[in-house]
Amino acid sequence: MTEDRVRELLPDQRAPDEAAAQERAWRVVGAAFADREPARRAARPRRLVVAVTAVLALLVAGLTPPGQAVADWLRDAVRPGREHAREALVWLPARGRLLVTSQRGPWIVERDGSKRLLGAFEDAAWSPRGLFVVVTRGHEVIALEPGGRPRWSLARPGRVRAARWSPDGFRIAYQAGDALRIVAGDGTGDRPLATAVAAAPSAWWPGPAHRLAYADTRGRVSMIDGDSGRLLWRSAPAGVVTQLAWSSDGGRLLVVGPRALRQFDASGRLNDVLDMPAGTRAETAAFRPVTHEFALVSHMAAGDRSRLEVVEMSGGNVRRQSLLAGAGRFGGVAWAPDGEWLLAGWEAADQWVFIRTGNGERPTIERLRAVGNISRQFDPGGRGTPQFPGLGEWCCAPVGRPK
Repeated sequence: MTEDRVRELLPDQRAPDEAAAQERAWRVVGAAFADREPARRAARPRRLVVAVTAVLALLVAGLTPPGQAVADWLRDAVRPGREHAREALVWLPARGRLLVTSQRGPWIVERDGSKRLLGAFEDAAWSPRGLFVVVTRGHEVIALEPGGRPRWSLARPGRVRAARWSPDGFRIAYQAGDALRIVAGDGTGDRPLATAVAAAPSAWWPGPAHRLAYADTRGRVSMIDGDSGRLLWRSAPAGVVTQLAWSSDGGRLLVVGPRALRQFDASGRLNDVLDMPAGTRAETAAFRPVTHEFALVSHMAAGDRSRLEVVEMSGGNVRRQSLLAGAGRFGGVAWAPDGEWLLAGWEAADQWVFIRTGNGERPTIERLRAVGNISRQFDPGGRGTPQFPGLGEWCCAPVGRPK
């Protein structure tokens, strides 16, 4: 390895337990800020910034190695984001194609970083193996080829959204108003399945049968047979549900709510619950392919901070490993098909952060790459301030037994 290569890799390396040190430092600085003397007047803001910066600089100097965590916090407080971020998305670090939703519509990002806008649609999801994409627009659900050519469409009363393809490609579930509906993969046989459905998209069980999990407006989670409509099981009400996600082996269903995460098995038995601390909201989660680990993004109201961690819940035991923490809000998360790389959106920094994680008992950051100017890259030539894009699935996850 050359000296130049070493210099290139060094900025990505992190000290052991750095994320935890960052959080400890944040608590120290936050407590000091809460105990400060009230300002008598708002004049001379520049002197105040200089004074705070000087105090934090002393703190950084006195804390080693956690001093780097404080330095990161200070940098994020002024300008959130990772240093040495690339200016343009020119590649994906793992095989596959990525779906991205923007204010202009969904895009497909190829491995070489090239991007293709599918059209003025609102939502998008891959078919199995990425052969097609299902999109929604107003009252319509439309099946597209990856190049953007429509294969079929249908319209229904109410706003259509959250279309999701079954693992075998023969069914599509979608929501029209507050109803859950199902249609064959060729656009025929459209019919209703349930009413009073919550906004959280339904989730197909990744097994051989057409079984579908969904949440209703009472916070109950139900599993139904998508062919017959027969109810297989239903949970007790437990507050707002924002997301449903299955592990790739179909053994675990993760139910995400702002205040707690619940984990069921395929028969509907509640196995684990993870309560969020006061003032912390669970934002989104994604199972790592071929494992029972999942990436979790949470947001802490105090200080407007976000955290990305890898979590595994099993039999009442919870293992959590923090990967990234920073100012403002993170966006979505997506695992690469091979499960080695995790992509996290950082809305406050207008960055995507690619993290290569280890596969050991405690996942750690093996490599980190950041790409900036994300919003404008998915709104080329746009006027005004572009919106930060959302992350869809990184196609296509392998099927296998959990590690």
